[in-house]
Amino acid sequence: MPQRYFLEENKGLITGQDAHHIKQVMRMKTGDIIIVCVDGACFESSITIHKDEVSYEIIKTLKNQETLDITLFQGMPKGNKIEITLKYATMYGIAHLVLVDMKRSIQGGKPSEQKQKRYHMIMKEASELSHRFSIPTLEYIEGLENVKWNRYDLILLADEDEKTTTLNDAIPEHLKSLKIALIIGPEGGIDLKERVYLKQHNAKFISLGSNILSSEIASLYALSILNSKIPKCFDKQ
Repeated sequence: MPQRYFLEENKGLITGQDAHHIKQVMRMKTGDIIIVCVDGACFESSITIHKDEVSYEIIKTLKNQETLDITLFQGMPKGNKIEITLKYATMYGIAHLVLVDMKRSIQGGKPSEQKQKRYHMIMKEASELSHRFSIPTLEYIEGLENVKWNRYDLILLADEDEKTTTLNDAIPEHLKSLKIALIIGPEGGIDLKERVYLKQHNAKFISLGSNILSSEIASLYALSILNSKIPKCFDKQ
């Protein structure tokens, strides 16, 4: 499978770290094939390597993937644990990732500009490795009350206190056209006031099984189940 690169513009030229990766890491040559992705579209392309730059010529447009519209609201975990979520939730196909300061977040505050750049690079590399057609958007919000929940058709809250309702119980048969919000709390879990608030906004409280999962990986369990529904969602296309 050809190496995939995400570019900001489709101008036939690759520069910066991507050009360095092509020439110095992958040691590609003129005529080699890569995949170039821009604005949610991906193209099989042939490269030409010059001394200081790499140009490409599009051969064909690739068929887009069938995906669900999932926004992950991740309660801010401490330390660098969020990087695990960024990488693997991207690979599991989320459309958007929102970092949220919740009441029990140990480490909060908007990430620095340097961290935001690192986070974007992690998600970009994960998108390339998993052959996505786009990189998820990344946003920071201070508190769940600052989210416009009426934008979502299905709101799922992973709650360790929920013992009976599973994700399979909570989701409808067809998810294709739905905007889905998946909420994962920080290490300390969801605060009682947050539970009450989310219940008022029609969130469905779900269990992720009998074992308590770490905050940074809990979303992966739910995302794997949601992704398993994709063939059924799109089988009538």
